Amino acid sequence: MYDVEKRGNVPIYEYLYKCIRNDIVSGRIRNGEKLLSKRRLARQEGVALITVENAYEQLLVEGYIESRERSGYYVSFDAGRFVMSDYSDDSSRSSNGNIYLNHRSANNSIGNIKTDNTSCKANNTNSRANNTNSNNNISGVIERDIPQVPDIADFVSQRLFDDAFPFDIWSKLMRKVLSDRNPECLAPPDPCGLPVLRYAIAGYLMRSRGIDADPDNIIVGPGTEYLENILLILSGGGALTAVEDPGYKKMGLLCERAGHKCLHIPVDRDGLDVSVLEGTSVRLVNISPSHHFPTGVVMSAGRRAQLVDWAEREDAYIAEDDYDSEFRFSGRPIPPIAAAYPERVIYMNTFTRTLAPSIRIAFMVLPDKLMDRYRQKLSFYSGTVSSFEQLVLAEFINGGYYERHLSRMRNYYGKRRESIMRLFESKEKGSINRNDTKETHDNTHADRSYIQKQKENSETGIFVPIKDVAGLRIVLKAPDSLDDEKFIKALSDKGIKLSCINDYCYSHNSQYDHHFLVSFGAASEADFAKALPVMEKAAMECM
Repeated sequence: MYDVEKRGNVPIYEYLYKCIRNDIVSGRIRNGEKLLSKRRLARQEGVALITVENAYEQLLVEGYIESRERSGYYVSFDAGRFVMSDYSDDSSRSSNGNIYLNHRSANNSIGNIKTDNTSCKANNTNSRANNTNSNNNISGVIERDIPQVPDIADFVSQRLFDDAFPFDIWSKLMRKVLSDRNPECLAPPDPCGLPVLRYAIAGYLMRSRGIDADPDNIIVGPGTEYLENILLILSGGGALTAVEDPGYKKMGLLCERAGHKCLHIPVDRDGLDVSVLEGTSVRLVNISPSHHFPTGVVMSAGRRAQLVDWAEREDAYIAEDDYDSEFRFSGRPIPPIAAAYPERVIYMNTFTRTLAPSIRIAFMVLPDKLMDRYRQKLSFYSGTVSSFEQLVLAEFINGGYYERHLSRMRNYYGKRRESIMRLFESKEKGSINRNDTKETHDNTHADRSYIQKQKENSETGIFVPIKDVAGLRIVLKAPDSLDDEKFIKALSDKGIKLSCINDYCYSHNSQYDHHFLVSFGAASEADFAKALPVMEKAAMECM
């Protein structure tokens, strides 16, 4: 039994999840062993059934256990194969107290901080924000001819709703920075990022992601693409780099443009297929394990351990892009690999996704060995993000505004996601009985064919949303008889922008046929309500 009275301030479900996870990782509960049923464990521990359900759900999504139909839950992690770091409670995690001391000092007397002339420098190159480009298409999407007609809906744009941005607070902090620190605003940017921002980021990473980051190992830049260029240089000219397939296609292009050979690794239900890396000379692998783009897959615990084991043996590094980690609407946040293996993992994230595409500030945390290499090779580079923007963002984080903003955003988009999903369900159910008398007559062959194809695809309708609890996108599955290219072109002609998952594949992959990616970051329920009938009719015509 687990003594829930010792949990402190930790929620019961989280305490139970951590206890079971630690037993699995340590090998006390072995791979393949069956766990107690939810009801039996709830009775044994004297807790509510929903508490056990939440704990099991978190273990399930992280890949420590699996559910077998009509049988129960079984451990799916082989602790004997991997040497795992201790997953102790956050309260017992050893942390660098200097982060918090310096963080408080920076927050109270930022003007007294001096830039270290020997600190690292960053490249002064032009770079686009990592999530968007100039025409608001997702980076890496195949360019399509957009008709000169008013858009019904844009399900490709990675913009956020304008009213979600904290304009009042941001403008207040801008005035404060201009008033209190105008000399610093005009000074050249610190090469690795202003110390106050790097300390603020380090404190935030410890609080939110359990990463004990040294502020001196943090590099601030104008986007993850810029940071990726730095990593490619540090990897050495001509080195072999690996990226996910499907994935963020611009990373592959960056590798090729930098003279690196690029290996495209397939992604399955457990994440990146690590077995493909065996026997290669890859020295840097780019992944988004907590919420893969674009499929939404969470890399399982076993696959993560396998990847770290490979990196240790091959003296390679893992670039972990924690994309969309802030937008998880159910369960506990997925722990980043960097929290347990900082010596092998480069943690990367951006504020573009949570604040606005125009705020081009990203960062990465380098392992000590790579940071030393950075200082030796790239110390002549210049800063890339304006001091003014960095100071405002530091105030935003240090004042607690950023975390409150994230909480509001999760609530805001979580409710919007639920509304959109309900809209899809109601539209799908209603579409089977819909009679569009303006276009067809009752009992025509087109109507009968349309209804039959919907019934073959799903009881609920023509488009089936794929279950996911994170991110600002929904994956829709359409009938196998749909002509995807014809469908996308038909929607484009009608003013609806939509992308396919195959748009993010290195080469066409038939397993992603008829899967479409729908972004709702800047699309409202009204947009969906307006677009769905058009999408249904276009799909019918393209089957």
